[in-house]
Amino acid sequence: MKRLFTITVLGLFGYANSHAQCVETPENKIILAGDSWAAFMYGDQTLNHGLKNVGHSNKRFVSNVTISENGAETDDFLGQTKQDAIQDLVNANPSVEFVHMSIGGNDVLGDWNINFSQHMTDSLEGAVAGRLETIIDFLKSTRSDIRVFWPGYCYPNFEEVIEEIAPFQTSHPFYSTWNDMGQPNFLQLNTILNDFSDSVAAFADSDPRVDFIRAQGVLQHFYGQDQPLGVAPGGTYPAFDAPLPLGYPEYPSPKETMRLYAGIFTDCFHLSPEAYLTFFQYQAEKFYQKALMDDLYELSEGGNVDGSVSSTGAVSQEVRIGDGDGTEVAAVLTFDVSAMVDTTLSSASIFLRREDLTGNSPMNSDIQVKMANGYFGNSADVEAADFMESGVAEGYACVFGSDDENGHWVRLDLTAEMLANMHNQDQVQFIISAPGFTGGIMTFHDASDAEKAPVLNLNYGPEPDAVSEIRRAKEVPVYPIPTTGDLTIGVSGINLISVEVLNVMGQVVLQPKANDNRIDISELPVGSYVLRITTKDGISAKRIIKR
Repeated sequence: MKRLFTITVLGLFGYANSHAQCVETPENKIILAGDSWAAFMYGDQTLNHGLKNVGHSNKRFVSNVTISENGAETDDFLGQTKQDAIQDLVNANPSVEFVHMSIGGNDVLGDWNINFSQHMTDSLEGAVAGRLETIIDFLKSTRSDIRVFWPGYCYPNFEEVIEEIAPFQTSHPFYSTWNDMGQPNFLQLNTILNDFSDSVAAFADSDPRVDFIRAQGVLQHFYGQDQPLGVAPGGTYPAFDAPLPLGYPEYPSPKETMRLYAGIFTDCFHLSPEAYLTFFQYQAEKFYQKALMDDLYELSEGGNVDGSVSSTGAVSQEVRIGDGDGTEVAAVLTFDVSAMVDTTLSSASIFLRREDLTGNSPMNSDIQVKMANGYFGNSADVEAADFMESGVAEGYACVFGSDDENGHWVRLDLTAEMLANMHNQDQVQFIISAPGFTGGIMTFHDASDAEKAPVLNLNYGPEPDAVSEIRRAKEVPVYPIPTTGDLTIGVSGINLISVEVLNVMGQVVLQPKANDNRIDISELPVGSYVLRITTKDGISAKRIIKR
């Protein structure tokens, strides 16, 4: 019998793009699987909403009630039924790149007790982690390019939620779960969660196809404890005070982030739809947002070559678009595209993260983009004259993603004319504006923080034959990707016969020593390459990115 009882309605909701003049082509990119956390996120459509909020509104998740099951434990995913269901989804969705696997929480909560010795606790965590690693090995075997993301869990809130209904604590549906663990306090339970998460993180660090972003204290950070905690340690703390990612382990996730059922009782472990979205969006911004980019993405250059210019000639280093008191403001962004393949692009997009909005949103109007190979005006610096300049191509972008709140990302899909005219010179510069719009200015994050910087995403489309042919071979793990220079090949050096680095045109640009599984590509220009590895077992190929 499953140890955690949960209630959910797995309703699926439609997904619409608010910018009717443009149509997105959706792609299933993530398989969602696991326990009740997966089941709730499936029903709430959390991943779709979160991906939209980081600009990838055309990227979707896929799941079903067999692989996202309330109360599931690791043993369930070692069985044939769930493994067959996952393999079927992988086979039916060739565009899928990731499995978002939420599992392990029920195993720990169901078996641990505060009276365990450290050795007993370590043994329990080790056994659960071992089963999780076996599940991950299966997920990786479903297709050679599949990556696995383990999301972990936020801190639970058993004690506060259950004690607030005294003297009727035993009537709470989760009382037996808490009582079977010996009624642990927050620090005891959160320490177990953090220790288990650390063991999975260590495994992820050693495997380039496994990823984990610590986020246990995310809800503490974004919500705060605005009302005094009803049990020890008591007290309050404001939103954005708890340090990321672990917050305050002596506190729970705030009670307001727990799921409320028909106004009758509050959950102790499962989150509200809004809190699940907060949790996932934090991880999506730190991982999926860049992982789901295409062949090459570049961050804007920042400094004097990014900013904005107004119709009155005012220049600012803030990235702003809109109208302020009758003055039109246009953003200027510069990207280094020297690593770009000199070929016609299949698609290209600019991602912008909303920092602030005054008045109405200019993103609800037509957004004009002008492009120059090199720069506008007399130099790459933002200049007053830039506002009136014409580009080598210009047009109205398709606007997707979300501009609903600060921290959300909009995506501007560029026109076919721009794709045809963009070349791999040192840089490309854009001027982005909302002509005719009045009544508001939106400010976007600049390049000072790489996680929030404007992004230019490039998609080459079908690859040249010389590159696509070698990518059909059996894959050997290579990490880290992206890299600034050092790469490790996941096979013993004595098994290597040859190693070659090819550009995306299929030309060999580097031939490291064959018997060394650590190579240095720091002398190569920034960009995308293919690493062709010949071993005693055959040929493997891996796309790599040099930063």
